[in-house]
Amino acid sequence: MRNSKNRVAVSKLHEKNGISFYAVQSDKFKTIQLDIFLIHPLQKEAVSENALFPYVLRRGCSRYATQLELALRLEELYGAGISAAVHKKGENQIIHLNSGFVADQFTSGNTNLFDEAGSLLLEVLTRPVLEEGLFRRDYFDQEKTNLIQRIQSRVNDKMHYALRRCLEEMCAGEPYAIYEDGDEEGAGTITLEGLMARYRKTLAESPMVVFISGNVNDKDTGRFIDKFSGLERDCNKSFYKSQVTKDVAKVRRIEEPMDVSQGQLCLGFRTQVEAGSPDYFPLAIYNSILGGGVQSKLFQNVREKESLAYYIFSRLEKFKGLLVACGGIDIKNKEKAEKIILEQMEAIRHGNISDLEIEAAKKSIETGTKSMQDSQGGMIDFYLSQLLAGDDDDIESFLDKLMKVEKEDVVRISEKITPDTVYFLTSLSGESTGEGSRNE
Repeated sequence: MRNSKNRVAVSKLHEKNGISFYAVQSDKFKTIQLDIFLIHPLQKEAVSENALFPYVLRRGCSRYATQLELALRLEELYGAGISAAVHKKGENQIIHLNSGFVADQFTSGNTNLFDEAGSLLLEVLTRPVLEEGLFRRDYFDQEKTNLIQRIQSRVNDKMHYALRRCLEEMCAGEPYAIYEDGDEEGAGTITLEGLMARYRKTLAESPMVVFISGNVNDKDTGRFIDKFSGLERDCNKSFYKSQVTKDVAKVRRIEEPMDVSQGQLCLGFRTQVEAGSPDYFPLAIYNSILGGGVQSKLFQNVREKESLAYYIFSRLEKFKGLLVACGGIDIKNKEKAEKIILEQMEAIRHGNISDLEIEAAKKSIETGTKSMQDSQGGMIDFYLSQLLAGDDDDIESFLDKLMKVEKEDVVRISEKITPDTVYFLTSLSGESTGEGSRNE
């Protein structure tokens, strides 16, 4: 995988015991980034424990048992950082540990910063602070509380809450409906013993992907890979493949009352298109034409022409084959807004697409995709997504295929898209208070 213009090369280095190592070679950054991903299928019985243990791990390790000691060590390593995150792609839960630090050629002295920072990250992953064979009680209690608060805080951002709820309702009974942090009930029942068992099981059995990003020589890379040889692994699993195709017998309508003044309308659709399919490229153009920006049909017709929405957009869930059109509206305008959204989709289905709309859609996606190359994290996310999709396109070949999409391809793909769920977050009274503005 190569993009000569930006001098980025991605290559697979090694694979053993279910651990795949990739190098993202680039001389445009002065930093090195190490990313370790554990990939686990979304499962109700495991999701909250998997969402908790990486945050306990980042509190310290056997050599640096407190946050202060770890922070001081990272400061010695030219202000290196270690972070944890948990998210989902399709029906896979992604457990992520990351370290970023200055490349050796930009440091003084004889310190091999890559070796030191890489060893520390691996130690955080594999040698946590223990008391009697379990995680430290205070770290466990504090991070468990933080996890519950993260779950509870979902409701604070009404736009994203409504989008998540629509997707959850669409996929009720499917793994995708599981929130990546789990639910409050499940998080509340986690025990020290259960968390330690889950950590050991996930570390031993889940597929692991490691990215080494930046200008790193082969010897340093080889030594870092060798450090993983001591891990006890029993992994013969591949990535979980999300269910995408599904027949929809009847459109579901969900209304959820809440103390809000602005309604949140989400229309969910099944695209029947898998992430690695050639049809993904016309689907991406379709989504951009429909609701991908200020040039889109939804923005121009629902917001600008009819003044019905404070905001309006459409979004793809690539790995699950879902499309959702979302808008913040006055509650009284729900039926009219839904009608015009569906009219815009019908217009695309009938080929009512201008050359300008096609070009604007392509340009928007091209700009966003190319901008990822200005971020090591963005590039890593792109290539991890490609791995999960079973797609070996690099950024250049991905864009080449996108640019070849014609109007007829977009019309054809529109025929696959079927309505699934209408979700509406409304006020407790079901009436608008008239508060808010189009700029919210």
